[in-house]
Amino acid sequence: MVKSRYLTAQEAAEELGVSLPTLYAYVSRGLIHSESAGGSGRNRRYHLEDIEKLKARKEVRRNPTAAADSALHWGAPVIETAITLIEDGHLYYRGLDAIDLAKSHSVEEVAALIWTGHIEDAEILFHGHIPEISPIWETICPHLDGLTPLERLQVALPLAAANDLAAYDLRPSAVAQTGARILAVIVGVLTGQYPTRTDIARTLQAAWAPNDPLAAHLLNAALVVCADHELNVSSFTARCVASGGSTPYAVVIAGLAALQGAKHGGLTERVEAFFREAGTPDSVRP
Repeated sequence: MVKSRYLTAQEAAEELGVSLPTLYAYVSRGLIHSESAGGSGRNRRYHLEDIEKLKARKEVRRNPTAAADSALHWGAPVIETAITLIEDGHLYYRGLDAIDLAKSHSVEEVAALIWTGHIEDAEILFHGHIPEISPIWETICPHLDGLTPLERLQVALPLAAANDLAAYDLRPSAVAQTGARILAVIVGVLTGQYPTRTDIARTLQAAWAPNDPLAAHLLNAALVVCADHELNVSSFTARCVASGGSTPYAVVIAGLAALQGAKHGGLTERVEAFFREAGTPDSVRP
């Protein structure tokens, strides 16, 4: 079951361990956002994310040592998340089984679920404007053949960002829209089919396995089960950059820079080189 993103006034006050007047004071100071709960009454509901943030801030002031220990345990970042749950051998995204999602939903729908909490938002997010890459791209593109895919993205994303002023809107709904545009740029650059209007998995299949239509389903499933990148080097780097108020483009660029490390995503290239050197199974000596 998907955890509710809102609490009643009584639930919010109990979660924070404060009285209702104190809760209302937090709202008036802008620390907690509230909205109408609907219906004919004056009841309001309170954003769970704001309550959890305020609760964490209070914990830091009350016990800074314990808060630091929970944030960085033996050098590994550990945080509470509403996105992913691993329980009883199953992986869940916002309460939905990731394997079931991989079988029945597109990666765009799963991205919408992770970003906004609503699968149906994919229709809005992924059918909007795709930013044009600067005309400079056409000039430099012939010189990128020797670069890895990650390096090509490091060149392309700043050029796309320059033509996407909406990326400076950091409201959650706007950030989700920017994320969808960034995905379109990434897929387009990696496949040479930019701008792209078809779904991500089919675009990748058409470029990488044109004679195998069934590969689209496999590519989609792989992307879905990898959708949460947990708190490794690249995603932790991205979170740090995002916390400074950077645009989503800058966040992704920073994450990709970290991903290139030889002990992270760069290890994939070393494995591929090993397989190329080994050749066919028959050429490998026991």
